[in-house]
This record gives sequence, C-alpha cells and structure tokens, in this order.
Amino acid sequence: MEFVVLPDHQASREVKKLVPRSDKARVINHPSGQPWIVGHWSDTDIVSADAGETRMVLFGPVSTSAAELLRRLERVRTVGEVDSLARSLHGCFHLIASVSGLVRAQGSISSACQLFYGSVAGVTVAADRPQTLATMTGAGVDEELLALQLLAPFGPPWPLSARSVWRGVRALAPGRHLEIQPSGVGRTRTHWTPPEPDVPLASGMFALREALEGAVAARVREGRTISADLSGGKDSTSLCFLAARHDVSLVTLHVSSSDRANEDRLWAERSAAQLPGVNHVVVPMSDTPGFFAESGLAAAQDLEAPLTMTRRPLTEYIARFAASRGATWHLQGVGADELFRPSLMSLHALIRSRPLAALPHVRAMKSMRRWSAVTTVRSLARVETYRQWLSASADHLTAERVLGTGAGWEVASRVPQWTTPEAVDAIRRQLRRSASEAPDPLSTLPVHHEMLRLIQANGTIVRAGSRTVERFGVSFQAPFLDDRVLTAAMSILLADRHKADQVKPVLAAAMRGIAPDSVLDRQSKGDFSPDLYAGLRRHRGHLLELFEDSHLARLGLIDADGPRTALRGMHTDAGMLMPFDTTLANELWLRSLPSHASLTSVGTEPVLAEGAS
Repeated sequence: MEFVVLPDHQASREVKKLVPRSDKARVINHPSGQPWIVGHWSDTDIVSADAGETRMVLFGPVSTSAAELLRRLERVRTVGEVDSLARSLHGCFHLIASVSGLVRAQGSISSACQLFYGSVAGVTVAADRPQTLATMTGAGVDEELLALQLLAPFGPPWPLSARSVWRGVRALAPGRHLEIQPSGVGRTRTHWTPPEPDVPLASGMFALREALEGAVAARVREGRTISADLSGGKDSTSLCFLAARHDVSLVTLHVSSSDRANEDRLWAERSAAQLPGVNHVVVPMSDTPGFFAESGLAAAQDLEAPLTMTRRPLTEYIARFAASRGATWHLQGVGADELFRPSLMSLHALIRSRPLAALPHVRAMKSMRRWSAVTTVRSLARVETYRQWLSASADHLTAERVLGTGAGWEVASRVPQWTTPEAVDAIRRQLRRSASEAPDPLSTLPVHHEMLRLIQANGTIVRAGSRTVERFGVSFQAPFLDDRVLTAAMSILLADRHKADQVKPVLAAAMRGIAPDSVLDRQSKGDFSPDLYAGLRRHRGHLLELFEDSHLARLGLIDADGPRTALRGMHTDAGMLMPFDTTLANELWLRSLPSHASLTSVGTEPVLAEGAS
C-alpha cells in the first residue's frame, strides 16, 4: 500500500502526473472532481465513505465498516468534528478526510502509520512515504541529517527526529494532523496531547483492557486465518489469548533460542496448550536465516531513511511462515515494554509526585543495579529543561555510554567511535541549532516524552518491517502501538505502574482473567543475545567486505577501519553492538540509493544531486 494526498485545487491534476506509477494508480476524487488520493492499495486495506461534500478514507486495520462509517460521517460538518469520530475507533490507520474542500490527513501517534508532507508545484501534498514526495520534487538528501542518522541507539532526538533525510519533507509529529486548504496552503494542528497520569489502576485497567480487546478485534476477520508471535512472555501471549476469543484460525509461531537456559519455549508451549484450537509451531533458530544473514544484507532497502534491520532475514522468514499458513496479518507484541515496564524516568517522576511511595522502588532499583547511594541520587537527580538537555546532548556525543544510569528526556544518543570529527561537528551544529530554537518536548512530563520517543522508534520498526515483507502479502501488526492503547496506558497513575513483585503490573492487571495467571506473574524473560553473537560470527566475513569500500567512508562520515575492528573484536555486552547496527543500516541504505545519485563528502553540496530520487 502507498498513497499521495492532494488538495482540492486545480493544480492537483498536474501534480497527480508526478506521482510515481500514476498511470497505473488508483484514484479517489474530491467531491469537486479534482484528484484527492492517488496510489496503490488493495480493497482489504481501505474503508471509505462518501456523504456528499464530506468524504473519508481509512487505510489500515480499523474497527468500523463502510456502512457504519457513512452513518457517522453524515453528521460531520467540519474537519474539527472528525476528532471525536477518530478517537472512537480502534486500530492503527491513516485517516484522510475531505470536508467542503478542506483536507485533513493524519497517521497514528506511534508512527506505525506515519504521514509526511511537503510542497509540490506550489501546493501542499502529503504521502505515506517521504521518498515519494522527494521523487515528485526532484529533491535530494540533506547531508547533515544523514550524519544524524549515525546516532545510536534510536537516531536523532526530538524534534530532529521529525525531519526526513529527504530535503523539503517533514514528518507529522505525534498527535498532530495536516490540514490543506483549497488554496493548497497546508498547516498542522494538534488533536491529541499526552494524558495526565491521574487514573488509578483499579479503574484504568478496564479502559486498557477494552482498548486492547478493540485493537485485536480490529485485526481479525471472522473465519479467516491470523498468525501471531508466541514468545512465552506477557506481551505476545496476551495478544494470542485476545485473538483466540474470536472465530478465527489462529497460528502461533515460536522461534526458539539456541540458548539452553532460555525458558521461553517452555512458557510458550504451556500457553499454547490452553489456547483453543491453536496451531502452535516451534522453529529452532538454527532453522531460520538468523541475524546478519547475507540474504537480508543484499536486499534492497526502503528508501525512507536508514533503518536498523539486523533482524531482516528473520523478519522475512516470519512473513513467509505467515503467508504459507494463509495469514495476511501477523501479530507482534512490539511496544509493550515501553508502555508497561517502568523506566528510570518513571521512577524519577514518581519521586517528584509521591516521594514516600517511590522509596521502596528506589531501594529495589539501587539493589538490582548495585548502585552506591551517590550513584542513586545522581541518577535520579532533577532533569534540566528540554532545551538545556538537548543542548547538553551535543557535548556528550562522544562520551562513553554507561547503560542503566542517569535520567534524561530521551535515551542518550552517542556517535559510534568511528564517526569522523567532521561528521561529529555536523551533528553538534544540528543539535545546538535545534536547542537554540527552544523546542517544546512531546510532553511536559519527561517520562511521557521518553515513552513517546521510544514508542515512535517501535512504530518505525513495525512500519519498516511491513514494507520489507509486503511482497509476501503479509503485514506486521502491533496492537500495543494503537492510539487508544497508548492513551489508556499513559493515563495510569505513576505509583500504580510500579509493583515490587510484578515486572509489568499494569498489563498484568488488564489481562487478568484472559491470559494465564502463570504467564502474567512471570518475572523472567529470555533474549536472543547468543543467537546475535552466532549470526555475527557466521557472517563476519561478508560484513567485513561491506566496509572494504564503504559509502559512508566515501562521504567522510566514518573511518571504515572502525567498524571492521569492531567486527573482529570481542563484545561481552550485546548492547554495545548498537552503534554497529546503526552504522550498518546507514551503509546499506546508501548502497540502495539510485545508481545515478551523485554522492559527495560532508561539507559539500549536496549528497544527492538535484533530480535524483
């Protein structure tokens, strides 16, 4: 699925011709007859309704039918009235409305459904892919923003994260939508802000349960097959039990770690035994391509931006599995950690709102992380304003990363140690320039700002993963990233998000009576670190070859000897491979750019020649 949104303006007929593959595209018109939405999609991707001068299109899983949408749309007279309709829907979707010539377009808070916009032929145009707009305008890549993509682990901080690497293209911020006047002038407006965490868990868990039930229900089709991860943890298990309540054929997949100490397989099999009629499949990691496989590294990359896809070969394996079972949607538990596992920033906020309630959790964290009293106080000290934090982050780009210490508005960004001084300077300029503009954070509460940034990182992963496998006819779906789920989770009192004997107490409370108590009370969770190392060893030779003639090095962004040295080294902590993963993503992305692109080094104009796409 891909689409472009045009204004109700006479220029749209000419702009439509600039849309890639426009001669074979599907077109939905404004009530005036001007082209409105141009692109490629299947009938299962879309729910639409036409009520005279008001039209609406929803792309993606959503809890409404065309008939129901029409009944509700008949009462809409202004684009502002779209708010209540949108908030009432479950699912994760793009919403596009045309009301008396005024266009409203938005994606999801998580960015799993993201929307980009820019100016084409003098009018504002939106699209679900930034490279589409770049192709229409002949824009190239912003080289300073390309340097920012090297930042690990999640790329540039807000608001630089909302800027596309393609010149002249912007991404909608969380909770904002785009309005395009009939004149072609566009502006963004806010329709959602983070809720205050003022709802007790005793009542909030019911709203969260309803949101999760609705999120899964929006993705099931009665009598059809749906596939899902079943890792053995709370997240995927909860989704599987919610899906099993519907009249669907449920196929669950567990990719088993090669680590014999990993108990996830046992927990997954216990859960599968309690799922009615489930077809549970266990696949040893050794039977999959694993991590860093050459098949994934050699594949064409999504041109949106450099996106870390170390798991891409495994991602494609899962998609093939889902397709072989007749499923078009595959459920994943992505996003639950960020919503339900209390972070250091959550504890930081709790200390300031209810210090006595926070003390037991401070002691527990001090013990768990083996902190001294001084380290504990320093780690939970007052956080500066967002402007101060953003400015200070420019000074710490090359500092050593110490995992698990220090509270900040976002996970601290660091450049890989092989980044060139010129690239580091380019990144610092961008950060300081952004800080000088005093940007507002995504939330006045640091813990919610952090949560939104992490949720957006997850949304990007899901979006990129789905595009990677769309040729198999499969879409990855992450119900925890839905707007209504996110809002319900963020509304819970900070004090109720912490519980000494629960890893994710809010999710456990919401799913009690639906998922097995034994899983909801589970305190441990395995990971794939041994398999990550195994993939690195197995494919080290090919990875080394990639950096023999590095595009990043040609641009003056890295010293190619750095990642090659890292590949040959020993790593006691898999987290330290994050900088390499980010660098690899950038290298592969550059190699996927069109062959006629003119690449130049840092400090020259531009990385891509005008006219390249």
